[in-house]
Amino acid sequence: MKKISFSILMLLFYQGCVWAAEMSPELLELSERWAILKFETALDQRREPLHALAAEMEAVVSEQPGNPAAMVWHAVVLSTLAKDSSNMSGLALAKQAKRLLEEAESIEPTILDGTLYTVLGSLYYQVPGYPLGFGDDEKAEQHLLKALDVNPENIDANFYYAEFLLHEKRLQPAITAFEKVLALPIRANNRVADAGLKRAAEAALSTAKKQLQLKYDNQPGFPHSF
Repeated sequence: MKKISFSILMLLFYQGCVWAAEMSPELLELSERWAILKFETALDQRREPLHALAAEMEAVVSEQPGNPAAMVWHAVVLSTLAKDSSNMSGLALAKQAKRLLEEAESIEPTILDGTLYTVLGSLYYQVPGYPLGFGDDEKAEQHLLKALDVNPENIDANFYYAEFLLHEKRLQPAITAFEKVLALPIRANNRVADAGLKRAAEAALSTAKKQLQLKYDNQPGFPHSF
């Protein structure tokens, strides 16, 4: 694992402070609850609490009109619900999340350290394409790369770009991207979510390596271990 330089650590600390400064205390508390539900709660036990959290986020958006951070976090919760839900109800939630993100983008595109682009990009590759949904792998990559342009060291942006590469079967770039996620430090203001992403990255990295090994198992001269 490569060492993280002191200057990068200080940059990550600064960016974490900026990220927190863009959110009200209420939003920070709601985002922490989301992280616990997303990363530390079983699927069958989190659906109702997530619906309740989405309702609270919707109320915050109504109380703080024009606040792009509130819109993005409402979209984050809706995106999690969409992934957990059945096809049609999940698609409706994903479309609602997309509308919120596009509204936030019209106000402040780089809000929350590029989180807007990360969430929108992940929706584009997880949602079905036309005619059922708005899924579009090209738009997914465009938005995920925009998130990385905002902050190349953002653990969320790196994880979801790595996951997109795995989804696309671009296995070697996915392996490199997941390894970067594992090398990045956990942010002090986002410990639960970052630790959860690292666990997911470790599992996905193993999957990517196995898929790449299987792909080249019968090719002479290919290294048979990673």
